[in-house]
Amino acid sequence: MCTTTVCAQEDSIRISPDTAALTVGSKPKGFKKFMKSVVGFFTADPDTNYIEAQKYNWTVMAQSTMTQDYFKLEDGEEYNVSFAPKHKIKFGPFFGWRWLFLGYTFNINTINLSSKNFDINTTIYTPAFGVDLIWRKLGDGYEVKGMQLGDFDATEGVKGMEVDGLSINILSINAYYILNKRHYSHQAAFNQTNRQLRNAGSWILGVGYNNCRVNMDWDNFKAQIRDYAENAGRYQLLDSTLLFKSLGYKSLQLSFGYGYNWVFAKNWLAGIQAVGSLSYMWSSGEEYGKRTSIKSLINDFSFSKFTFDGTLRAGVVWNNSKWFAGASAIYHTYHYHQTNLQADNIFGQINVYVGYNFWRKKKK
Repeated sequence: MCTTTVCAQEDSIRISPDTAALTVGSKPKGFKKFMKSVVGFFTADPDTNYIEAQKYNWTVMAQSTMTQDYFKLEDGEEYNVSFAPKHKIKFGPFFGWRWLFLGYTFNINTINLSSKNFDINTTIYTPAFGVDLIWRKLGDGYEVKGMQLGDFDATEGVKGMEVDGLSINILSINAYYILNKRHYSHQAAFNQTNRQLRNAGSWILGVGYNNCRVNMDWDNFKAQIRDYAENAGRYQLLDSTLLFKSLGYKSLQLSFGYGYNWVFAKNWLAGIQAVGSLSYMWSSGEEYGKRTSIKSLINDFSFSKFTFDGTLRAGVVWNNSKWFAGASAIYHTYHYHQTNLQADNIFGQINVYVGYNFWRKKKK
């Protein structure tokens, strides 16, 4: 929740059977049944023995977030370079009204903020489904964390060198559906907008789309090594498929996973979600072809273009309905590969928060 978090409460979007009947008017009964099924798919009627809905209209919260990022490029000749920025610690207030929850966090461990870096990582939570939206334009502040040149481990000579000329753009939209939505609440573990009263778990299904582009100025990178490292000749990259200028890849994915909430004491909850994604990818870049059409995508279909990505969430929450506090961690992985080139990106955030609910809802 580094920028904005949006959540939806079940009671704010539920449409009762009577309301549905008024909406469809004199339509045939089959159509009414179909509309109720559609409404039921996107909403939930939770079992109150397992899930307690939010009792208050308003919420205030303070949150601290530490972001982590790791990016690795590797060719088919055992050349690889890995990058990571310094950990960023952010802090900020959040304010919510029922289903709408907004806030902003700002860096507290870095003074100079780069206008080139843009990072949105947010999730929409509803009782029935969730949507992850990730939009990142990064590059400034990345440092070399490791470098392998064949049999020679060059990490010691270049570790910590800040990289100029690296640009990483990622757009990712992933939607997932909670099958056991009546008993299992991912909101309770990761959004604090209701409470899990008993242990429960659920299978999770999802779909998604990812678009990533990486630009790297390798000539500038080599020049930096010459200025940074002693005996710099030992640390130079030779001709390799790693030395691309621009690499772009897209993927469509199907996700499958499981989430479980453990109520281990009164008002306490530990939750975990692990979702794996089977992705089919195609690429565009200077070294790997031009923009891909649907026709060529079908003609060039290959099982070797499938890859496996994933998302892991874990959290611990204390929530007595009025006050809540806890911590959560959310990590995403993306993997791209071709015959002589692969890219791995792992990024996530650790959140620590405390909040207060007020203005109790009127009983219906």
